[in-house]
Amino acid sequence: MAEERPEAEPKSILKLDLSTAINLLLKALSRLWARLLSSQVVTLDISRTHIRLMEAKNGVVRRWADISYDPREIDPETAEGERALGAMVKQLMTSSGIRAKSVVASVDGLYTVSRIIPVANLPPAPTLEESVNEIAPEVMPVSAESIYFFWQSLNTGEDEQQVFAVGVPRIVIDTKIRAMKHAGITPSVLELKTMALSRAVNRERAIILNIEPASLDIVIVMQGVPEVMHSLAWQYDDLSGEDAVEYLATNLEMTVDFYNAHHVKLPFDVDNPLFITGQLSAEPDLVERLQQRLAYKVEQLLPPLTCPPFLPVSQYAVNIGLAQRVEATLQGSSQETGMLSFDVNLLPDAYRPWHPTAKQVYSAVVLVLAVALTFPLVQITTEEMNKTRNLELKNTTLQNQLTLKMAEIKNREPLQKAISEYDSLIKRGGSFSEDVKVILSEAERIGVDISSIAHTGKDIGIVCQAEDYIDFRLYMNALADSGRFATPIPPPEGYPYTKGGNIQLKTQTGG
Repeated sequence: MAEERPEAEPKSILKLDLSTAINLLLKALSRLWARLLSSQVVTLDISRTHIRLMEAKNGVVRRWADISYDPREIDPETAEGERALGAMVKQLMTSSGIRAKSVVASVDGLYTVSRIIPVANLPPAPTLEESVNEIAPEVMPVSAESIYFFWQSLNTGEDEQQVFAVGVPRIVIDTKIRAMKHAGITPSVLELKTMALSRAVNRERAIILNIEPASLDIVIVMQGVPEVMHSLAWQYDDLSGEDAVEYLATNLEMTVDFYNAHHVKLPFDVDNPLFITGQLSAEPDLVERLQQRLAYKVEQLLPPLTCPPFLPVSQYAVNIGLAQRVEATLQGSSQETGMLSFDVNLLPDAYRPWHPTAKQVYSAVVLVLAVALTFPLVQITTEEMNKTRNLELKNTTLQNQLTLKMAEIKNREPLQKAISEYDSLIKRGGSFSEDVKVILSEAERIGVDISSIAHTGKDIGIVCQAEDYIDFRLYMNALADSGRFATPIPPPEGYPYTKGGNIQLKTQTGG
């Protein structure tokens, strides 16, 4: 399905949203890449009696070739006919030296329905596409299952917008694509033959009569738009020269009358030129009789492409129009005069190679930028995680070593305790004799008899006896006043009236 055309008035890229700007940039890059890669265009026109092949490069026609066949012997709508057409196309390419894997091909307008619909007449819908699809069954009086439906939005004026809609029978497109595949080629673009003729003529107003031995096309172009495209089958060989001229003239006049009946304000008048193209345009007698029969002036076709002087331009008008479509795309703009830039590609989606959309490219760019911005952070995070892992390993090793040390220290505690007690005894060695000396000297001074002394380092036990309870009391006070023992000193039972007993002393330091 064709995309909507941009507004007629050019916009600054700064006023566009990001998606539209990216889309325009991709189209420009695509055109530039196409020109750098190759500007060769091979066009293929398969009619009911002829196959025409043409090669153009840089807007100049280089080579061309054609071959005719009897339509009564080859039916293109059968499998045998498809293979036969494919073989003839392949033979024509081999004999002419025109090589291509991809071509721009035409599609017959027979049984094709086309409409130009003002946007104001479309039913209201959230999007233009939904509006067009809603009205399609009304403007296409054929089964939706039997046609391929295409449309394109056109800006024909400052405040005027239209939609060009076309329905092509599936069998017409499918058989033509299969025939090309038998020849080893694939179409990149399919376009209506009548649209290609409008491009080749390249006029604001004109009427085109394309005459082939088994078909004819009538196209009315107004304001650069092919308003009427009428195609029908006939057999030129079954008519006399006079009858053929009358048949062609009558159908052309009926087509103009049909257009004028629907465009009263802007009718198609006889001052507009008539272009005669197709195989029978090379019949001087037929063309001369048509000029005499019709009121329109027949003009010579002057295509926008550069053509060799001996090229039968009118017979290759369809090929020239197809090549001009590609040339206009590479240039990025339509002609200053002539028809609007129609770019409806009739190649169904099922036959198109996949190409990323602007939205997909935008998403991919955002993803790449996100990865590019995130990568340094990921790298730093990875490095820090590795450092953390190394520190954890070191910490685990130190914890294991600390556990072993604590177990070893725990095993050494009894020994350390014994050593401490021994050191305490060593340190108190001098004070031991001083304690005994104070106990004995005070007993001798007061007159108390000492029967035993038990010194354990911090506890001292004394068994003594005085002459009366007063001396015993004096002795207890003397020991307390000496300052070497902890006070108060616990008195024995019966104190203060006892004369002796067991006195329990504690050293001043407790150890």
